[in-house]
Amino acid sequence: MKVTTFLTEGFETVEALAVVDILRRAKINVDTVSITGNRHVTSAQSIAVEADTLFEEANFEDSDVLFLPGGPGHTSYLEHAGLLELIKKHYAQGKRVAAICAAPSILGKLGLLEGKKAVCFPGFENDLKGAEVLADRVVTDGNITTSKGMGTSLDLGLELVRLLVGQEAARSLSDSTQYGIISITGLKNQLD
Repeated sequence: MKVTTFLTEGFETVEALAVVDILRRAKINVDTVSITGNRHVTSAQSIAVEADTLFEEANFEDSDVLFLPGGPGHTSYLEHAGLLELIKKHYAQGKRVAAICAAPSILGKLGLLEGKKAVCFPGFENDLKGAEVLADRVVTDGNITTSKGMGTSLDLGLELVRLLVGQEAARSLSDSTQYGIISITGLKNQLD
């Protein structure tokens, strides 16, 4: 299993790195890929991160999931023609695409949410073209998984673990990270 996480200037730190952390704890291979032309990328919270590789150098053929974190830098995704083509091709092959916060708007603008259920950060609902917008923290519909924002990052990570490795692995990670003791989300019920 492999997840490719895309980073751009102004990405939301927790949305990217909490998901990467949860996936790696589940022994899922995760590549962080900069779309900026520079391995050193600075988050919206001024945290410098070194990506594993550059978009131009990455191999995407074995990626099971393409993941777009949100944050104010999410608009850069629309300016990267190679990334947009990759997302459309990946989706067309039936492979999973995940996005959080404002990033589901990119999937909407690409037409990938037509007829699907999805969520996003409040205020971006109109960009989810053709989607039925829900109030849930994380929604998986077919090969698209979307999440609301920074506070739902662990939910998204655990949902991807559930989809890629299985329910028991997600439940175990939820418990071992002490996330399982939180009862404010429906995710714990989904894992039971």
